[in-house]
Amino acid sequence: MKYDGFNSKQRYIGGPGLWHSQVTALPSLLRALALLVLLAHLVGCTSLNVLSDAEKTAINAGDKTVVLLRIECTIDNQPHEPFRTSAWTGEPIVALGIGGFATIGEPRRAVHRFLSEDSRHAGWTYFVLSSGIYYLAVLGPESDAGNKNIREAPRWRMDIPENTRLLYIGTLQLTGRADGTFLLGGKIIKSANNEEFIVKNEHELAKSLLAGHFPDDGETKTSPMQRWHRGDPIIIRTPRPDSGK
Repeated sequence: MKYDGFNSKQRYIGGPGLWHSQVTALPSLLRALALLVLLAHLVGCTSLNVLSDAEKTAINAGDKTVVLLRIECTIDNQPHEPFRTSAWTGEPIVALGIGGFATIGEPRRAVHRFLSEDSRHAGWTYFVLSSGIYYLAVLGPESDAGNKNIREAPRWRMDIPENTRLLYIGTLQLTGRADGTFLLGGKIIKSANNEEFIVKNEHELAKSLLAGHFPDDGETKTSPMQRWHRGDPIIIRTPRPDSGK
């Protein structure tokens, strides 16, 4: 009987006539892992999450605000899309959280929402919020950002003024580095941020983007978010009775 190595259904284990039957496991395992990665990618694909009719009505009435944020990300000094899903985890490398009056400032996971596919690729995301004070938490860039505790993430204070339909809060720059690769390919990304986060003002870009999607909702205001550190006071404001919060 010929011995064909690991892929053989029978394997020689020593001694005259001692052969051991074994169905090859490695190819099946790799196929299963590949299927899991594909499923994770499909499940983790982020939709645009368009505005509901109720949100549109509230924005038009001035009761809600479209709050626009851009995340600008580099990995090993190369531009990288912050909301592109990881091939291994099926989740983006950046996670966001928001805390406000209802949570006494403690952040809860926020859904990634995008005005268009092009804006998503460019790192733009938005929230729909009532006027008030909120705290934005940002995790990443990390391959497992979706599995980490958002309450441990760096935070920024956001001030949403009343009677404002369109608001831009800044462009946050994040940096990361590759730290090996996953079994089936793709970089393992780790955060390389320090405490000196930079928030840029790209008002004209934000104004152009919002005007293209909300042509009848007036001017875009800018209110840059402010870094909040542990130990700083948490300021919250009771929402208006008609705000829906």
